[in-house]
Amino acid sequence: MSKMTIQAGLVAAPALLLALALGCGKTATPDSSRIIANIGGAKLTEAEFQDIVKSLSPDAKEAQTFLTDATAREERAQLAQRIAMSRAITAYAAQTGLDQDPSVKRQLEQQQANVFFQALMKKRMANMNPTDEQLQAFYKERIEALKAQGRAQGVPPFETVKAQLPELWRQQHMQSLSDQIQNEVKQKVPVTLADDYRPAGM
Repeated sequence: MSKMTIQAGLVAAPALLLALALGCGKTATPDSSRIIANIGGAKLTEAEFQDIVKSLSPDAKEAQTFLTDATAREERAQLAQRIAMSRAITAYAAQTGLDQDPSVKRQLEQQQANVFFQALMKKRMANMNPTDEQLQAFYKERIEALKAQGRAQGVPPFETVKAQLPELWRQQHMQSLSDQIQNEVKQKVPVTLADDYRPAGM
């Protein structure tokens, strides 16, 4: 994991770009840190930029390295430029009235829902800490799968790869976690559809 993870996270996530453009990374407390960008009179501060970087990386150490490593200076500048440009586009859309376009509003609504869902997933995954027993069972499942494919030769022992297994375990459980969150949402916010708009199986 490196500074590239943070860059890739921003480039690959339109919903996250939307959140940054709307200022979701702003600190709740008064911010007197250095202004690093001026966007049509609006300010992007250093503290806010740091908060954004931390939100882009699941690894606190990685985020801190990105923020302080002298060799990451150009990547930091590129990220700041992307954030500033996304906010400039949002401000321009407001100036031209595009933000009031019904079609645009519908797209923003969907993107906002995606941001909320990703945040829920991230929060839940942070609390998903498998036990040693679960990791051993997961490891054995992977070994059996490799054996079935005739590829088990040379696979490192459990203790050698144990540190990497929790993340792989979480990735495997992402779909079940996604289903769990959707079920919770349906319980808290019941959704009903007309018969001719109800998907098969519902």
